[in-house]
Amino acid sequence: MSYPFGNIAGEMNPRILAGRRLREFVTGRAFLTLGFILLHIPLAWLMIQSKAVATFHLFIVICFGLWWAIINPRFERLAMVGGYVVSAEVMWRMMQVSPIWEFGKYTIIVLFGIALIKNGRLQGPILAFVFFCLLLPSAVLPMVNVDSSTLRGDISFYLSGPLALAISVWFFSHVRMTGADLQKLMIAMIGPAISLATVTLLGILTTQTLRFSNNSNIITSGGFGPNQVSATLGLGTLAAFLAAMDRSIKPGLKTFLLLVTLFLAAQCAMTFSRGGLYMASGGIILASFYLIRDRRILLQLIAGIAVLVLAINFFLLPSLDQFTSGALSKRFTNTRLSGRDRIAEADLQAFTEHPIFGVGPGQARIYRMKLFDTSAAHTEFSRLLAEHGIFGLC
Repeated sequence: MSYPFGNIAGEMNPRILAGRRLREFVTGRAFLTLGFILLHIPLAWLMIQSKAVATFHLFIVICFGLWWAIINPRFERLAMVGGYVVSAEVMWRMMQVSPIWEFGKYTIIVLFGIALIKNGRLQGPILAFVFFCLLLPSAVLPMVNVDSSTLRGDISFYLSGPLALAISVWFFSHVRMTGADLQKLMIAMIGPAISLATVTLLGILTTQTLRFSNNSNIITSGGFGPNQVSATLGLGTLAAFLAAMDRSIKPGLKTFLLLVTLFLAAQCAMTFSRGGLYMASGGIILASFYLIRDRRILLQLIAGIAVLVLAINFFLLPSLDQFTSGALSKRFTNTRLSGRDRIAEADLQAFTEHPIFGVGPGQARIYRMKLFDTSAAHTEFSRLLAEHGIFGLC
């Protein structure tokens, strides 16, 4: 005899069972993760169509961050907001909606600073404060002859990053994240990276003239700085891979996250700026040393890396190389220094002439323009020496 909800053996009616599984999926982590990531694809298209959408997106993110920081400053939740802001900043710059150029850094400083104050966590790692304080003397003595507007701009541009780093170290020293919290942080960084990758892909598909050379490509970077776009896509690649290595997620979601990893890596490579992929690869290697300590995740880590290596070597790279007529492989196999040795040489000359306090934040550009036709540093290690002297070395 059969019953509406099952048989005598207690087996559930297939329709009821399917309905329950659908409800569990819709309310489960896999569905929320898929929805969050995939919604960033149409969001990117809407941002391209309307600057107002990009402005509203920035406004909503900041409002949520401030609300959580002031009303309920839970560190693990604000960490996710911080990760989202870091990943979204380049997109906001591309859409020209950032109120100020260093908006992302100042947002991190404000949100994390409010949370630390609200929770009474006013003690932090001393080395983080020492790191930032050592950079301050060069902002006073070497800059006395610089006009006030240039002084404000250079201090904002060159010291907001170190300040954000110091505050972040202070903040995360008080964060106690579970595996689920860490997974949410990775997902938060993937979303904006997917939007950025969508913009770059649409740019490639819609452009009428697409040429490839041995230099970074601004067209395949969505019309924005290839270095910045590559770095953000590399961050998304790393986050997607680490999210896929979570042993608690189901195979379907793991497969999806590995596909996301490949998509972000492909768009990162198409910028022809190599730094993003190098940083993602280095991050995966360093993370692997930590992950292999857990024997339960060792096999899936090996399997995940093997899948990526096979997919990249036998599908992704051949396809991209064919699309670029061999330019991509030439770019990534080129071992020349591309002039950065001369930039470092200019920084070292500035340090030699001003070894104590350096030449001041941003002022090493004068030396770089003399020896190499660029004002950008590209390498923080040599810039710290040139602009902060012996204090930058410390």
